[in-house]
Amino acid sequence: MRFRARRGAPSETGRLEAFSDGVFAVAITLLALDLSRIHADPTATPTVTLFESLSTQWPTLLAFAGAFAFVGVAWTNHHNVFMRVKAVSRSLNGANLVLLAGIVVVPWATSNLADALGMPGVEAGRQAILLYAAVTIAGALTWSLLFHVLASNPDLLDDPAHAHGFATDRAASAIGIATTAGAAAVGWLVAPILGTALLACVPVIFAVASEGFERTDSRPKEVTP
Repeated sequence: MRFRARRGAPSETGRLEAFSDGVFAVAITLLALDLSRIHADPTATPTVTLFESLSTQWPTLLAFAGAFAFVGVAWTNHHNVFMRVKAVSRSLNGANLVLLAGIVVVPWATSNLADALGMPGVEAGRQAILLYAAVTIAGALTWSLLFHVLASNPDLLDDPAHAHGFATDRAASAIGIATTAGAAAVGWLVAPILGTALLACVPVIFAVASEGFERTDSRPKEVTP
């Protein structure tokens, strides 16, 4: 006789991880599709070669590099987090969906930024960099939510002691928010292209600040006689 699992009971992590990997893959693909704007155009007057296109559209590559780093670091950290998770509750599944929602809007914000950087003047770039910063700050907040759920539910973890580490890792999200806000301020006050370059460095800073993902308990384990 088959028994139906209790509604809301914790479930295994396989489906959540597979779905999440698919979302990250789609986000990366959408970012790459935006590179299609960099191409030779022999029908234009005058003719545009590939190198000429690169010389005018290089901000697209810069925006792509920053967004690719953002999504790539997020995927790596997501994998490291769920290596320590043994079961998924409804609250954890909800927090993960919110995190993925922050990921899927990154290509849209990146496309707007790349378009704006190619326009004359700085006003469009200033607005687009604020939009991109808002999206990435929202993404950092979704990590805080995920960490809060894991820190509050040690029974979902392979080792309940990791709950303390996840509570500490919320500070890494604050670092990401602060550095992103600083880069956006430079983009608004100084130059959008400089702010974009700084934003491309933020995921690297976040990755360094996220070393807590890799922490293990260094205390010697007690030997059971």
